[in-house]
Amino acid sequence: MKPIESIAFAVNTSKPGAGDVVRYLAGIADCEGARTEAFETYPLPAEALKGFDLCITIGGDGTLLGVLDAALHAGCAVLGVNLGKLGFLATFSQEEAAHELPAFIKGHYSIAERSVLTGRNPQGQIIHALNDIVFKETQGSGLVRLRVTANENYVSEYHCDGLIFSTPTGSTAYNLSAGGPIVDPSVCAIAMTPICPHTFGNRAVIFSDDTRIVVERRQAGPNPRVTIDGRNCFNEAADSLPLEISLAAERLRLMQNPDHSHFAIVRDKLNWGAPTIREPMT
Repeated sequence: MKPIESIAFAVNTSKPGAGDVVRYLAGIADCEGARTEAFETYPLPAEALKGFDLCITIGGDGTLLGVLDAALHAGCAVLGVNLGKLGFLATFSQEEAAHELPAFIKGHYSIAERSVLTGRNPQGQIIHALNDIVFKETQGSGLVRLRVTANENYVSEYHCDGLIFSTPTGSTAYNLSAGGPIVDPSVCAIAMTPICPHTFGNRAVIFSDDTRIVVERRQAGPNPRVTIDGRNCFNEAADSLPLEISLAAERLRLMQNPDHSHFAIVRDKLNWGAPTIREPMT
Protein backbone atom coordinates (compact mmCIF):
# COMPACT_ATOMS: atom_id res chain seq x y z
CA MET A 1 0.00 0.00 0.00
CA LYS A 2 0.97 3.65 -0.44
CA PRO A 3 2.78 5.23 2.54
CA ILE A 4 0.80 7.77 4.57
CA GLU A 5 2.19 11.31 4.25
CA SER A 6 -0.54 13.38 5.91
CA ILE A 7 -2.96 12.63 8.77
CA ALA A 8 -5.99 14.57 10.02
CA PHE A 9 -7.34 13.88 13.51
CA ALA A 10 -11.08 14.32 14.12
CA VAL A 11 -11.42 14.63 17.88
CA ASN A 12 -14.51 14.21 20.06
CA THR A 13 -13.41 16.45 22.92
CA SER A 14 -16.34 15.29 25.08
CA LYS A 15 -14.58 11.94 25.52
CA PRO A 16 -12.30 11.92 28.59
CA GLY A 17 -8.65 11.74 27.57
CA ALA A 18 -9.31 12.38 23.87
CA GLY A 19 -6.88 15.30 23.79
CA ASP A 20 -4.10 13.22 25.32
CA VAL A 21 -4.68 10.46 22.77
CA VAL A 22 -4.43 12.91 19.87
CA ARG A 23 -1.22 14.46 21.16
CA TYR A 24 0.34 11.02 21.66
CA LEU A 25 -0.64 9.69 18.23
CA ALA A 26 0.32 12.95 16.51
CA GLY A 27 3.72 12.73 18.18
CA ILE A 28 4.20 9.23 16.76
CA ALA A 29 3.13 10.41 13.31
CA ASP A 30 5.47 13.39 13.47
CA CYS A 31 8.39 11.09 14.34
CA GLU A 32 7.53 9.01 11.28
CA GLY A 33 7.56 12.08 9.05
CA ALA A 34 3.82 12.48 8.48
CA ARG A 35 2.15 15.90 8.47
CA THR A 36 -0.66 16.19 11.03
CA GLU A 37 -3.58 18.50 11.83
CA ALA A 38 -6.37 18.18 14.42
CA PHE A 39 -10.06 19.13 14.03
CA GLU A 40 -12.28 19.44 17.09
CA THR A 41 -15.62 19.95 15.32
CA TYR A 42 -17.73 17.35 13.56
CA PRO A 43 -19.46 16.62 11.32
CA LEU A 44 -16.47 17.89 9.40
CA PRO A 45 -17.01 20.38 6.56
CA ALA A 46 -16.92 18.71 3.16
CA GLU A 47 -13.58 20.30 2.24
CA ALA A 48 -11.84 19.60 5.57
CA LEU A 49 -9.93 16.48 4.52
CA LYS A 50 -8.74 17.70 1.13
CA GLY A 51 -5.04 16.89 0.79
CA PHE A 52 -4.97 14.29 3.60
CA ASP A 53 -4.19 10.61 3.09
CA LEU A 54 -5.74 9.46 6.37
CA CYS A 55 -8.26 10.70 8.92
CA ILE A 56 -8.00 9.22 12.41
CA THR A 57 -11.16 9.70 14.44
CA ILE A 58 -10.82 9.82 18.23
CA GLY A 59 -14.06 9.03 20.06
CA GLY A 60 -16.39 6.29 18.90
CA ASP A 61 -18.58 5.17 16.03
CA GLY A 62 -20.52 8.46 16.08
CA THR A 63 -17.30 10.43 15.65
CA LEU A 64 -16.36 8.30 12.65
CA LEU A 65 -19.81 8.77 11.09
CA GLY A 66 -19.30 12.52 11.42
CA VAL A 67 -16.39 12.52 8.93
CA LEU A 68 -18.21 10.53 6.22
CA ASP A 69 -18.99 13.35 3.80
CA ALA A 70 -15.52 14.88 4.11
CA ALA A 71 -13.84 11.49 3.63
CA LEU A 72 -15.93 10.69 0.55
CA HIS A 73 -15.25 14.12 -0.93
CA ALA A 74 -11.48 13.81 -0.46
CA GLY A 75 -11.12 10.06 -1.08
CA CYS A 76 -9.38 9.94 2.29
CA ALA A 77 -9.02 6.72 4.27
CA VAL A 78 -10.47 6.62 7.80
CA LEU A 79 -9.20 4.85 10.93
CA GLY A 80 -11.34 4.86 14.07
CA VAL A 81 -9.93 4.90 17.60
CA ASN A 82 -12.60 3.86 20.07
CA LEU A 83 -13.01 5.73 23.35
CA GLY A 84 -16.71 4.85 23.47
CA LYS A 85 -18.65 1.66 24.10
CA LEU A 86 -19.35 -0.64 21.13
CA GLY A 87 -16.82 0.24 18.47
CA PHE A 88 -18.16 -1.61 15.42
CA LEU A 89 -16.55 1.00 13.14
CA ALA A 90 -13.94 2.51 15.43
CA THR A 91 -12.27 -0.81 16.11
CA PHE A 92 -8.85 0.30 17.39
CA SER A 93 -8.07 0.89 21.04
CA GLN A 94 -5.66 3.76 21.72
CA GLU A 95 -2.95 1.22 22.54
CA GLU A 96 -3.51 -0.68 19.29
CA ALA A 97 -3.50 2.54 17.27
CA ALA A 98 -0.22 3.67 18.85
CA HIS A 99 1.39 0.28 18.21
CA GLU A 100 0.21 -0.03 14.59
CA LEU A 101 0.52 3.59 13.42
CA PRO A 102 4.24 3.47 12.43
CA ALA A 103 3.61 0.40 10.24
CA PHE A 104 0.49 2.00 8.72
CA ILE A 105 2.45 5.14 7.84
CA LYS A 106 4.99 2.94 6.06
CA GLY A 107 2.19 1.37 3.99
CA HIS A 108 1.54 -1.86 5.91
CA TYR A 109 -2.25 -1.78 6.16
CA SER A 110 -5.38 -2.93 4.35
CA ILE A 111 -8.38 -0.95 3.12
CA ALA A 112 -11.97 -2.14 3.30
CA GLU A 113 -14.28 -0.30 0.91
CA ARG A 114 -17.69 0.10 2.56
CA SER A 115 -20.90 0.79 0.66
CA VAL A 116 -22.64 4.10 1.33
CA LEU A 117 -26.30 5.01 0.89
CA THR A 118 -27.26 8.16 -0.95
CA GLY A 119 -30.63 9.86 -0.68
CA ARG A 120 -32.17 12.62 -2.79
CA ASN A 121 -35.21 14.63 -1.70
CA PRO A 122 -37.63 16.53 -3.99
CA GLN A 123 -35.57 19.71 -3.62
CA GLY A 124 -32.49 17.94 -4.97
CA GLN A 125 -30.67 17.85 -1.64
CA ILE A 126 -28.31 14.85 -1.51
CA ILE A 127 -27.26 13.11 1.69
CA HIS A 128 -24.99 10.13 2.45
CA ALA A 129 -25.25 7.46 5.13
CA LEU A 130 -22.73 4.82 6.12
CA ASN A 131 -25.14 3.00 8.46
CA ASP A 132 -28.76 3.76 7.66
CA ILE A 133 -31.57 6.01 6.53
CA VAL A 134 -34.53 5.69 8.91
CA PHE A 135 -38.16 6.80 8.50
CA LYS A 136 -39.91 6.88 11.87
CA GLU A 137 -43.09 8.17 13.47
CA THR A 138 -42.07 10.41 16.37
CA GLN A 139 -45.12 12.53 17.24
CA GLY A 140 -47.26 9.90 18.94
CA SER A 141 -49.86 10.08 16.18
CA GLY A 142 -49.91 6.39 15.36
CA LEU A 143 -48.33 4.26 12.67
CA VAL A 144 -46.95 5.67 9.45
CA ARG A 145 -48.03 4.42 6.05
CA LEU A 146 -45.18 4.33 3.52
CA ARG A 147 -45.21 3.17 -0.09
CA VAL A 148 -42.00 1.62 -1.44
CA THR A 149 -41.02 1.09 -5.07
CA ALA A 150 -37.79 -0.44 -6.39
CA ASN A 151 -36.68 0.41 -9.94
CA GLU A 152 -40.23 1.72 -10.52
CA ASN A 153 -41.72 -1.64 -9.48
CA TYR A 154 -44.18 -1.53 -6.60
CA VAL A 155 -42.85 -3.45 -3.58
CA SER A 156 -45.42 -2.91 -0.81
CA GLU A 157 -47.18 -0.43 1.39
CA TYR A 158 -45.93 -0.52 4.97
CA HIS A 159 -48.15 0.36 7.95
CA CYS A 160 -45.58 0.41 10.73
CA ASP A 161 -43.62 2.40 13.31
CA GLY A 162 -40.99 3.06 10.66
CA LEU A 163 -38.67 1.72 7.99
CA ILE A 164 -34.90 1.21 8.14
CA PHE A 165 -32.75 1.18 5.01
CA SER A 166 -29.25 0.02 5.91
CA THR A 167 -25.94 -0.75 4.30
CA PRO A 168 -24.16 -4.01 5.16
CA THR A 169 -22.01 -1.92 7.51
CA GLY A 170 -25.14 -0.62 9.23
CA SER A 171 -26.79 -4.03 9.39
CA THR A 172 -25.38 -4.53 12.91
CA ALA A 173 -26.85 -1.20 14.11
CA TYR A 174 -30.55 -0.21 14.28
CA ASN A 175 -31.36 -2.77 11.58
CA LEU A 176 -30.21 -5.60 13.85
CA SER A 177 -32.18 -4.26 16.83
CA ALA A 178 -35.32 -4.24 14.67
CA GLY A 179 -34.86 -7.89 13.70
CA GLY A 180 -33.12 -7.32 10.37
CA PRO A 181 -30.36 -9.54 8.95
CA ILE A 182 -26.63 -9.21 9.52
CA VAL A 183 -25.03 -8.68 6.09
CA ASP A 184 -21.35 -9.26 5.36
CA PRO A 185 -19.83 -5.81 4.72
CA SER A 186 -18.19 -7.00 1.49
CA VAL A 187 -21.66 -7.45 -0.05
CA CYS A 188 -23.07 -4.59 -2.14
CA ALA A 189 -26.73 -4.44 -1.15
CA ILE A 190 -29.43 -2.47 0.68
CA ALA A 191 -31.39 -4.03 3.53
CA MET A 192 -34.92 -2.75 4.22
CA THR A 193 -36.41 -3.65 7.61
CA PRO A 194 -39.84 -2.51 8.87
CA ILE A 195 -40.10 -1.45 12.52
CA CYS A 196 -43.02 -3.21 14.26
CA PRO A 197 -45.13 -3.66 11.09
CA HIS A 198 -48.91 -3.92 11.42
CA THR A 199 -48.88 -6.86 9.01
CA PHE A 200 -46.84 -9.76 10.36
CA GLY A 201 -45.87 -10.83 6.85
CA ASN A 202 -43.92 -7.62 6.20
CA ARG A 203 -40.34 -8.83 6.62
CA ALA A 204 -36.88 -7.53 5.82
CA VAL A 205 -35.94 -7.34 2.12
CA ILE A 206 -32.45 -7.32 0.56
CA PHE A 207 -32.13 -5.22 -2.60
CA SER A 208 -29.31 -5.52 -5.13
CA ASP A 209 -26.68 -2.84 -5.57
CA ASP A 210 -28.28 -1.35 -8.71
CA THR A 211 -31.70 -0.77 -7.11
CA ARG A 212 -33.23 2.70 -7.00
CA ILE A 213 -35.74 2.82 -4.16
CA VAL A 214 -38.40 5.49 -3.70
CA VAL A 215 -40.21 5.96 -0.38
CA GLU A 216 -43.32 8.12 -0.17
CA ARG A 217 -46.05 8.80 2.37
CA ARG A 218 -49.48 7.34 1.60
CA GLN A 219 -51.85 9.01 4.05
CA ALA A 220 -52.79 12.40 5.45
CA GLY A 221 -51.16 13.53 8.65
CA PRO A 222 -47.65 14.37 9.84
CA ASN A 223 -44.65 13.25 7.85
CA PRO A 224 -42.30 10.73 9.46
CA ARG A 225 -38.97 12.07 10.62
CA VAL A 226 -36.07 11.00 8.42
CA THR A 227 -32.70 10.49 10.09
CA ILE A 228 -29.38 9.87 8.35
CA ASP A 229 -26.95 7.87 10.52
CA GLY A 230 -28.97 9.09 13.51
CA ARG A 231 -28.90 12.78 12.50
CA ASN A 232 -31.62 15.08 11.17
CA CYS A 233 -30.39 16.31 7.81
CA PHE A 234 -33.55 17.93 6.41
CA ASN A 235 -34.90 21.25 7.66
CA GLU A 236 -38.52 20.09 7.64
CA ALA A 237 -40.07 16.61 7.57
CA ALA A 238 -42.14 17.69 4.58
CA ASP A 239 -38.92 18.36 2.65
CA SER A 240 -37.79 14.74 2.85
CA LEU A 241 -40.50 12.79 0.98
CA PRO A 242 -40.61 11.25 -1.47
CA LEU A 243 -37.01 10.22 -0.93
CA GLU A 244 -34.99 8.37 -3.54
CA ILE A 245 -32.43 5.92 -2.08
CA SER A 246 -29.62 4.04 -3.80
CA LEU A 247 -26.01 3.02 -3.26
CA ALA A 248 -23.56 5.85 -3.85
CA ALA A 249 -20.85 5.56 -6.46
CA GLU A 250 -18.30 6.51 -3.77
CA ARG A 251 -17.29 4.13 -1.00
CA LEU A 252 -15.78 4.82 2.38
CA ARG A 253 -12.18 3.64 2.60
CA LEU A 254 -11.86 2.14 6.08
CA MET A 255 -8.31 1.37 7.23
CA GLN A 256 -7.81 -1.95 9.01
CA ASN A 257 -5.16 -4.34 10.16
CA PRO A 258 -4.25 -6.84 7.41
CA ASP A 259 -5.57 -9.65 9.66
CA HIS A 260 -8.86 -7.87 10.48
CA SER A 261 -11.92 -10.13 10.81
CA HIS A 262 -15.38 -8.56 10.69
CA PHE A 263 -17.02 -11.53 12.35
CA ALA A 264 -14.42 -11.54 15.12
CA ILE A 265 -15.68 -8.03 15.91
CA VAL A 266 -19.30 -9.23 15.73
CA ARG A 267 -18.58 -12.17 18.03
CA ASP A 268 -16.85 -9.91 20.52
CA LYS A 269 -19.41 -7.09 20.53
CA LEU A 270 -22.52 -9.31 20.45
CA ASN A 271 -21.12 -12.07 22.67
CA TRP A 272 -21.61 -14.72 20.01
CA GLY A 273 -20.37 -18.10 21.14
CA ALA A 274 -20.54 -17.18 24.82
CA PRO A 275 -21.70 -20.11 26.98
CA THR A 276 -25.41 -19.94 27.74
CA ILE A 277 -25.43 -22.72 30.32
CA ARG A 278 -23.10 -22.58 33.27
CA GLU A 279 -21.52 -25.74 34.55
CA PRO A 280 -22.68 -26.65 38.05
CA MET A 281 -20.23 -25.77 40.79
CA THR A 282 -18.59 -28.72 42.51
